[in-house]
Amino acid sequence: MRSQRTFRVTAYLSVLVVLVASAEAGRSVAQASGQEPRPVYVAPTGEAADPGVVRDGQDYYAFMTGGLARVALADNPRGPWQSMPNALSRWGEWASGKGAVWAPDAVRTSAGWVLYYAAQAEGFAGQRCIGTAVADQPGGPYEPAATPLVCPILGGEDPAADRPDQTSGVIDPSPFQDEDGTRYLLYKTQKTPGTIRMFPLSQDGLHGRGEASHELVRHSDSIENPVMVRRDGHYFLFAAANWYDQCRYSTVWRRSADLWSFADKDEHVLLDQAGTGLCGPGGADVVTGGGGPDRIFLHAWVCSAGNEPCRFTGVVTDPNRRRVVYAAVLSWGADGITPQVPAFLPPA
Repeated sequence: MRSQRTFRVTAYLSVLVVLVASAEAGRSVAQASGQEPRPVYVAPTGEAADPGVVRDGQDYYAFMTGGLARVALADNPRGPWQSMPNALSRWGEWASGKGAVWAPDAVRTSAGWVLYYAAQAEGFAGQRCIGTAVADQPGGPYEPAATPLVCPILGGEDPAADRPDQTSGVIDPSPFQDEDGTRYLLYKTQKTPGTIRMFPLSQDGLHGRGEASHELVRHSDSIENPVMVRRDGHYFLFAAANWYDQCRYSTVWRRSADLWSFADKDEHVLLDQAGTGLCGPGGADVVTGGGGPDRIFLHAWVCSAGNEPCRFTGVVTDPNRRRVVYAAVLSWGADGITPQVPAFLPPA
């Protein structure tokens, strides 16, 4: 018969093993499943990056960087995804018409479907501002407003006061509606240090409420692609940390009971190269509610015709590099408030 002490030590080690295994499961998705994640959407030409995904009934619309806002449609996160015409009908009058739309995202309001997008502004040395556009259908075409919503120049409704560099632009717009119906727009200020700000919106999502934006977090390196989720009395701020052109680009999150208080909250890694096998898993968007399970969509770099992840420790320099879209399960842990990704979805 084992002594009581031996039993306690064995029990303690068993619990420790379970805890370690659980932690590893949260970080090592690819290793746990025994399979490397595969993309659910690969653009026919160019790349698919910064997916902003909305669900309308049974349909999913993914808005992506490129052209006048690339769009793809599917009735299942696994696909098959069908490429659609660009979301924007034309450039907003404030835009220079150069480059491409960055990180578009959409939401339905009393005005219809509202698209937020970042584009180069006229007379702003190649820097970007954030504009709005409206459509009757989620896939567009969206008719752009004549003036930007967030812009340090051109009379934007949010001048991005107190940001770290008054000569830099704003990108990565992401709409959020709180449980009381109040609307906000999150976005990133460019250059270093990178910051995430949030701007109170009118109920139709097209204008501000006469208030300036406020900084939520800043990062000594770079932080971008913000997404806000409300769950069980807590706010979750998801974002992409580090530089987008490196394999160490990763998806991180912070939790707060206060909508405006994230700077002093711990940052946790949700998805990175070590845990997924993917190169730079970031640019993520979260889809919750609507009667379906929670999902997270993100991009990562691939460097082969077979869409194999790039194998770099620093900047991805392969001339064949391009970004593709992945979909995964988003769960919330045993406590209901700890985001986890237990599995990636296989493509249809």
